[in-house]
Amino acid sequence: MHQLYSNLVTRYEKAVSFQDRVVEHERRCGHILPESEILLEVLIENLAEARCALDRETHSHH
Repeated sequence: MHQLYSNLVTRYEKAVSFQDRVVEHERRCGHILPESEILLEVLIENLAEARCALDRETHSHH
């Protein structure tokens, strides 16, 4: 289970990084899509939840 949560956190970190670059590019080009910013916010929230789940899993086995 620990490995599953760890992989999930890693994937969300990559997704957040990618989406952050998309939003930054849109800002530089002057055409920000609200959907891009909303997606970034959702990914950041999901990453936080995945990290909490990983922490719970890690601490439940110590």
